[in-house]
Amino acid sequence: MLSTTLKSYLPYLLLLTLSTALYVLPTTWQQLLEYQADAIQHGELWRLLSGHLLHSNLLHLLMNLLGLVVLMLLHGKLPGRLAVGWQVLLLSLSTGLALLWLAPDIEIYVGLSGILHGLLCYGATADLRQGYRSGALILIGVAIKVGAEQWQGPDPELSAQIAAEVAIDAHLYGAVSGVLLALLSWRYIRRQ
Repeated sequence: MLSTTLKSYLPYLLLLTLSTALYVLPTTWQQLLEYQADAIQHGELWRLLSGHLLHSNLLHLLMNLLGLVVLMLLHGKLPGRLAVGWQVLLLSLSTGLALLWLAPDIEIYVGLSGILHGLLCYGATADLRQGYRSGALILIGVAIKVGAEQWQGPDPELSAQIAAEVAIDAHLYGAVSGVLLALLSWRYIRRQ
């Protein structure tokens, strides 16, 4: 029988494993899974989910997996919240749909960063509900980061390192989706 700690970390570990496994797929297979706005508009709806699990290069993958591990350690063991699997599914859909409708200039998107921003903001908002004041600091920090990205645009050095333009809109939509998801499940988040 799995321990409670391992059960709470399992969705993060599955996401980490799946992202890593998809990274080693042949490029032609990855292209069938990446977020492509035109393909989604023609009915290939799986791309709203699968595009988040792909990465442009190894550094991009490692940065996102490190972020996932940090989130797992930060929020993984906290009870009384929407299950992480549901968070990832709902954040993938909401971020993907927001990109499709609100950022039509983004034709192709890959990476976990939108989901990571959403998980962080969901966790911080849930922290507030559960009486942890650190949630406010996290939300303020994310708001400053995302606001600076929207004001200044993507970081060209980071874009060069990950061999893709940083999708700052995915960060914004993921963060907003995370807060909204937590607010929608507010009454179900148990207070500590």
